[in-house]
Amino acid sequence: MNGSERGRQGSGIPQRVHQLIVAGIVVYFLLYGAFVVTDHVYAFFAAELVFGVIAVGLGATLFGIADGEVGAELAAAVLLVVGGIAQFSFLLTFEPILSTVSSVAVFAGVGLYVYTVWVGE
Repeated sequence: MNGSERGRQGSGIPQRVHQLIVAGIVVYFLLYGAFVVTDHVYAFFAAELVFGVIAVGLGATLFGIADGEVGAELAAAVLLVVGGIAQFSFLLTFEPILSTVSSVAVFAGVGLYVYTVWVGE
């Protein structure tokens, strides 16, 4: 293992970023669960905000890893960033189509990311 690979997961994501993503996902589900239980609008808003941050953060990380090379990893990065931006736009406008765009883009981005990890191993 060379120095540039140290601290990276098999997926190419640095260990610290991977830990932050996992923590963000846990926080998202806790906040969403709190919303379901309490029906409190702040829990909903916080959960959706975390969802967007995770999407943009993972997309930006994958963009850096893809290093401009056209392929599934770059496509995943773009879809995740687009999904995150759509999520933030939804939170500003509450336009339902933006929530749908966000969900579909993030789902497709995660799917492509899983594909790149699967093919890479």
